[in-house]
Amino acid sequence: MTGKIENLINELPQASNKRVEEIATILEGFLSDIECKYPSEDDSGSAYECQNIPEAKELIVLVRAWNESDEELKAGGRKRDDWDSGIKVINKLSTELKTIFSQICLVSTELG
Repeated sequence: MTGKIENLINELPQASNKRVEEIATILEGFLSDIECKYPSEDDSGSAYECQNIPEAKELIVLVRAWNESDEELKAGGRKRDDWDSGIKVINKLSTELKTIFSQICLVSTELG
């Protein structure tokens, strides 16, 4: 995984709602830049990378959903329990994003 992507994902748990949206947009842009072609018989790396892209996009959707619910909690004044569970959710999503993006980047590096 490139350092820039890893830094962005690491930033998610403490980022403002606006910044979370910016990060999600940047990550989506990275995914859209990957050209998915059906691999030849000896190019299984491309297929693996292409399989990870939908999963990464789903995780970004979940990050956005978390971000919207977090914003609603802030607007309504949130309880300590809500805050703690929200942090656990974004930490889990960040870990999953790092894992999936590292798989995509590793395959890209091998092919490049």
